[in-house]
Order: sequence, then structure tokens, then C-alpha cells
Amino acid sequence: MSTHALRILLVRPESTGGIGVHVDSLTRALREVGHDVRTLVATGTGAIPAIRHAARQAQADVVHAHGLRAGAAACLATRKRTVVTLHNAPSNRAGEMLLRLIAQRADAVLAASHDLVATATRDGAKNASFGPVVAPALPAPTLPTPEVRGALRRELGLAADDERRLVLAVGRLAPQKDYDTLLKALIIIRERFGAAGVPPVAIAGEGRQRSVLQSIIDAHELPVALLGHRADIADLLRAADMFVMCSTWEARPLALQEALRAGVPRVIATDVGGVAEVTAGFLPLIRPGDPEALSRALLDTSASPAPPKPDWDALWPSPEEELSAVLAAYAANRS
Repeated sequence: MSTHALRILLVRPESTGGIGVHVDSLTRALREVGHDVRTLVATGTGAIPAIRHAARQAQADVVHAHGLRAGAAACLATRKRTVVTLHNAPSNRAGEMLLRLIAQRADAVLAASHDLVATATRDGAKNASFGPVVAPALPAPTLPTPEVRGALRRELGLAADDERRLVLAVGRLAPQKDYDTLLKALIIIRERFGAAGVPPVAIAGEGRQRSVLQSIIDAHELPVALLGHRADIADLLRAADMFVMCSTWEARPLALQEALRAGVPRVIATDVGGVAEVTAGFLPLIRPGDPEALSRALLDTSASPAPPKPDWDALWPSPEEELSAVLAAYAANRS
């Protein structure tokens, strides 16, 4: 494919999380270098005709879809050059079938972690490569950190003289994020050290598991606040004493990158997917689905990563490398 300006249709699922942030950032980057970019949110049974119509209307040279469902729909919707970025591993049989379809039909597959590249290749992808997902720079604070900490303490119902460290988790209330294990870890701490020993936790995110999680929180009287969707994640990270990500799988989680960039004193993460790539050996990781290990990590007061803190931006792919990987996928020979 030539280097002239391309007409690109970016297709994404409905997402206020990492995929949405990535597609918004990629849209800006592609436009800045002169490409004509249109975006489409495609979900449900209408995704295939919607993509087909949008690709024709845009006279797209490339249809670039993100995620398993949107990616599979794009592969079925159009004969235009199709690139799919994989952000998550399949969690069930249906997801495995979608990934296999993408691997066999997409002209190029980008994957947000190297294990996903291997999975797509195993499923038949001829042009599968690593496509880094770079967290945008944190915005400037909107409120003074003491004010944010005070508001968080009030949401958690903490007394003014309560000096327990504030723990923050960020992500959808969905099985992949495994907040069940986080709550089990807090219950273990409560049973062993009493209510005063349980670190207060604020979870920023929304999802179908809200009522189930809230019922566990209420039943065990845990100091946990489900904050819902928040637009002030940068402020929350600066106010937190600890960040926890206990997912069963992640590729290159934006929230983890943001927590490390923000310099949260203690960061806990599970050793899954591409997390070890992101943390680059500077952060001890714990097993997923292990409430005992997570309870110990929550009680550990040592800083992690230990000083001196690494220059994360120097260790991670740059936005320029992210864009180059995308453009290379657009230009690669058809399989």
C-alpha cells in the first residue's frame, strides 16, 4: 500500500475503558499525520450491516476494528483491507471462535501483548504482530490532592482520624477484573486482624457485577466503595496510597500504566498476559485468583517498585512506535 493519505474507518465496541481511550488516541494520531479517519461504534446484531454501510460511505481504504466482536464483524462485513487489534484474550468458547475467524480472515492482526500474537498465529494469522497500546499522559490535576483524599475518605465512610492507607482499583465490574478475589482477600484480613485492619478500597468502574459485589461488601461490612464510572482517574491515582489490579488476564492495561506513571507508592498486579512486559521486572507480581497472596500484598507497607523509580516512558513503547506499528499493518502485504 502506498504512503499517500488513507481513508480509514476505525471500528470499536462501546467502551469507556482502555479500548475507547486507545481508539480516541489513535484517531488523533492518524489525523495529525494527514489521514482521513472516521470512527464507528458497532455493537450487537446490527454491527455487520453498520460496518458495511460506513465503509462504503467513507470509501475506506482500510477498516481497522478493535476487539474480538468488532473485529469479527468487520471481517464478515467488508472486502476492504481489514486490520484487527486484539486487546483481550478470549474468555470462553464463543470468544475462541471469534479469534479464529479474525486470525483466518483479517489481512493483518495487531495484538496488545506478545502472548496474543502467539495465540493469533497459532489460530492461523499470517500477519500477526505486536501493536503496543500506550497510555496517554496523565492530565494535570483538577483538584488539590488533599481535597480528593478527603472526598474519597467520605465516600468510604472513614472517620477524620482514620489513617489507614487508601487503596484504588480501576476497571469494569466484570469477571475479568476478578474483584471477587479482592473482596475475599479483604475478608481474610478482617477475620485475622479485625475491621480496623482492613485497608479501605475504592473501585472506579461500572458493570454488570455491581449488585453482586455490593451484596458481598454489605454482608461482610467491608470498607469498599464502588465509585462507578469516573472521569477523574488521574486525580484518584494521585490521592491513592496503593493501586491494585487483580485481573485474571490483561494485555497492556492502561490503568496499570497510569498508576505507575502517577507514582502511586505501592502497586499490586497479577502475573497475567502482558503485565510482566509492562512492569519490566521492576514490580513483584502475584498469582491471579489467590486471595491469600493478595491479602499479604495489601498488608505489605513497602514501596513497589522500590526506589529509585524507573523511567517508565523510557522502558515502554512510545506513541510514535504505536503509530508506526499501525501504519505498518495497513501497508503489509495481504496474507
